[in-house]
Amino acid sequence: MEELDFFKSPDEFPPRRGGYGLVHVDCVGKRGYTNSALVNLYAKLGLHRYNWLEGTNFELDSIMKFNMRGAASPYYITLVACLPSSGLQQIFQVLVEEERLGILDLTCPISRPQGTESSKKESTPFSRPHSEPVSATHQDRLLGWTKSVIPWPSSEIGFSDTKRFYMLNESELQCDWISLYVELAICTSHRWFKARDLSNFELEIVQVAIESLHDKEPPSLKSKAAVIYIAYKDLAKARTGEPYHYQVVVRRVINEATGTLSIQGDCWIAAAATASGLRSSPTS
Repeated sequence: MEELDFFKSPDEFPPRRGGYGLVHVDCVGKRGYTNSALVNLYAKLGLHRYNWLEGTNFELDSIMKFNMRGAASPYYITLVACLPSSGLQQIFQVLVEEERLGILDLTCPISRPQGTESSKKESTPFSRPHSEPVSATHQDRLLGWTKSVIPWPSSEIGFSDTKRFYMLNESELQCDWISLYVELAICTSHRWFKARDLSNFELEIVQVAIESLHDKEPPSLKSKAAVIYIAYKDLAKARTGEPYHYQVVVRRVINEATGTLSIQGDCWIAAAATASGLRSSPTS
């Protein structure tokens, strides 16, 4: 039987008993739509995965349409991306799967230019081959993820162990994927946010440390299997007198054998003692 293209509108699917339970949302020309903040972030996550594997720099331009189900759902997103250096526009198809609700727990097995041939054997045949797949010594996803599984290092230890942690310098803190991870951690636990709410965020990244999940691989900005510790300030909340020092822990695994990106994490208000001890990241 012919494989279904879930990036189509449901009325394009061949009829089948029971249906597929998909909700189709056409976003062209609309200022607001269902789960708009999450869909925008999921689209960016798909481009992040593609850029990482392919060495490109595509940025999200607009969402064309998406299909989803209820509760924890896969999101089949069709979007327009562009290359800032040339202005080239390209239509992409992205699949992001919500593993659980109320916390950051996502997998992204597909992010590709529209029209790329797919294969039933591999989830990402459109990616170039990779000779050194990620070690299988750890799971792509942690079951029952909570912040207590990989807690923030104690104030006594901090990030002083340079063999265990790589501290990002000031210029590296500007990497787009860092703020993307923070926004994903926030919005997956506050699903009512609208896309316009993202533009009101005033987040200042203070400090980022990367810990490799490989015993023999030193941590770096390019670690494909890593835990990322992010300290940030919410400047909008600071003006209202609310607590504004936050911490985010994200576990990221890019399985090079399949190309699947798995990302799990959580965010919380930093303890007063920790917040007062935050320091700016070292410069290069």
